[in-house]
Amino acid sequence: MHEERHDGPPRRNAFDALAQALQELENRYECAGRATVGDILEPLGDRAGGLGAALFALPFLGPISLGPLTTVASVVIALIGIGLLSDREESPIPRRIRSMTVPRAAYRALRGALHRLPEWMRRGHHASPRWLQGSRGRLVCGVGMIVAAALLAVPIPFMPLTNSLPALSIIGFSLGWANQDGRLARFGVSMLLASVALFVALGVAVSTIGFAAVRAAVSF
Repeated sequence: MHEERHDGPPRRNAFDALAQALQELENRYECAGRATVGDILEPLGDRAGGLGAALFALPFLGPISLGPLTTVASVVIALIGIGLLSDREESPIPRRIRSMTVPRAAYRALRGALHRLPEWMRRGHHASPRWLQGSRGRLVCGVGMIVAAALLAVPIPFMPLTNSLPALSIIGFSLGWANQDGRLARFGVSMLLASVALFVALGVAVSTIGFAAVRAAVSF
């Protein structure tokens, strides 16, 4: 699995590539009755090194509980970020993780989330700033994905924003890099900053009034 070698916009819009990959994944579920982590990445071909992170982040935008798959998805996203940083041609994801089965419910959540993305994230290419190009862009997007994946792995089930904000950040970095789209990449940065601020605020609140009190306040 390796990223495309040019720094200009890809020949096909990233959203269209994801939609096509999901159609192929649907066919696999219909034919084989199951799909694995590797099956999700395979339809993306040599673009899986960037777009794969968006696919695994999408289910976290919905209310569905992914259970143990939360950890798996976070690890996969972090490994994709590491692969982007190092510009590796081979897949950074171990075979053991690639062979893990993905429930069809998670796939349905992924597909639904993709088509609920706002129109501005789906269409057109925006200018690519210098900081998004080449090794600098790999550094920004790769580190951003890794940090957001780490936040995504923190279990706070009573506050959905602790999932959705890091997931939106990952999607922004992933689509921004794949399309060399400055607007999407800046969105990824802003969502990451919002995620960090939220977790810091939660940490301060828990240390001040206790976990139970914070949970009760949020639930109320």
